[in-house]
Amino acid sequence: MEGKSMIDNCAETGDVTHVLSESARCQYLNAMGIQTWFDPSLKVSSTEVVLKQDKEASVTEPHNPAQIKSEPVASINPKETHLEKTEIKSTGNLQALTTQIEQCQLCELHTTRKQAICGEGSDTAGLLIIIDAPVSDVTGDKALFNALDKQMLQAMLQTIGINLSAVYITSLVKCLPPEQRAPQTSEMICCDDYLTAQIKLIKPKAIMVSGEQASQQLLLSQKSLTDLRLRHHQHLGIPVYASYHPRELFNSSETKRKVWADLLQISKHF
Repeated sequence: MEGKSMIDNCAETGDVTHVLSESARCQYLNAMGIQTWFDPSLKVSSTEVVLKQDKEASVTEPHNPAQIKSEPVASINPKETHLEKTEIKSTGNLQALTTQIEQCQLCELHTTRKQAICGEGSDTAGLLIIIDAPVSDVTGDKALFNALDKQMLQAMLQTIGINLSAVYITSLVKCLPPEQRAPQTSEMICCDDYLTAQIKLIKPKAIMVSGEQASQQLLLSQKSLTDLRLRHHQHLGIPVYASYHPRELFNSSETKRKVWADLLQISKHF
C-alpha cells in the first residue's frame, strides 16, 4: 500500500525475510538517532563488507543501476584503520605500549597534553584497577591518583591483604583532559584498544573499576553505580567489580562499608 513504510508492511504481512544492506541499515539507524559503532576487533575491513554485500545483491536482487547509485558506499575511516594497527603493535610489552601511547594522536587530547599516562604498577598484577582519567597533583605533575587518594586506595587494598605495589593502575583515557574536566565518551573510545592491550598483556585475575563514569563506560551500561555494584560482570573474560573512587570515601563511613563489601568480592580471586 502506498505511503506505508517497509517496517509497516512487514508487520502486516509477517514478511521478515527482507534484509537491509549495511549502508541502508546505517541510514535507518542514523535517521532514528541511533548511533552505530565500529568494532576494531573485527578483521574484515569496511571495503570487504561492501564487496560481499554487492556480490550477494547481484545474486538475490535484480540489477538496478539507479538504486546502486543512490546508496552511499561505506569508506574506510583512517582512524578505524589506525586502531586496527594499534592493536597489532601493542602485543609486545608494556614499555612498547607506553611509547605508542605517548605518540598517539587519535583524539584532540593530544593537542593539550604535556604527558601521557599509560599506567603504573606491576606488569604481572593479579588485580587491575581502572579509573576514568589521570589527574594533576599539587606539584603539577600528571598522575593517576593524587597523594591523598593514593593513600586511601592503599588502605583499602590492605584490608584484603593486597599491597598497592602488587596491582596495576590505569585509566580509560591516557591523557589529562583540559582543566581536569571529565573525559568525553569519544575520547574514551579512542583509547579502547590501548586498554585492551594492557589487559591482554597483564592478564589480571580480576578488575576493579573505580567511579560511576568509568564503570558505565567499561561495562557499556547507563545504570548507576549503585545498580552496577555487587553484580557479576566480565570484560574480555575477566571478572569486573564496580566500586567507588577513593576520593568518595573521605568523611563517609557508609561509602567505606560499601567498598569493603566490594573488596570482599574481589578477595575471592586471591
